[in-house]
Amino acid sequence: MELIVTMTIFGVFLMIIGTLTLEMRGQEKRYPVNFMQHPQVIAVLTRLRRDVLDGFGSDPYPDNAGGGKYVQSPKVLIVQTIVGGGAQTVVWDFSKPGEVHRISYNVGVPTEWVARGLPPEFAANIDAVETPGHPYGVRITALDRNHKLAIDQYLQPRAHE
Repeated sequence: MELIVTMTIFGVFLMIIGTLTLEMRGQEKRYPVNFMQHPQVIAVLTRLRRDVLDGFGSDPYPDNAGGGKYVQSPKVLIVQTIVGGGAQTVVWDFSKPGEVHRISYNVGVPTEWVARGLPPEFAANIDAVETPGHPYGVRITALDRNHKLAIDQYLQPRAHE
């Protein structure tokens, strides 16, 4: 009887491992960007999500930043955010293939963070999304090397009181 119970428990564990493996393979097929090979993609999306969530004001997306060096476009996102109780302007520059630059202007002093090691085909496009009763959101899309949609996320600033 003990042997049968042990074999049953072992079979359940094997079934769980098999199910998880199938789920993992399914995720790999659904998402053309290999996040394990290119972890910077997750870092970019996470930081971008945080900046958009922290966007504030009646218009959290100014037209330009850096003294006019950066202008809102499908390859450049400019967001007004809250950091440590103060305001800062953050520029996301997706114009170079395989690289993303995040430049934050806190009291006019720029600080740059660069994500390298992105897939060469990672070229994000940024678009505004209108949601009634809320500030404009951001839609970020990226295509893989086969021109299939790899990333499609909507980001919305949260309400600040």
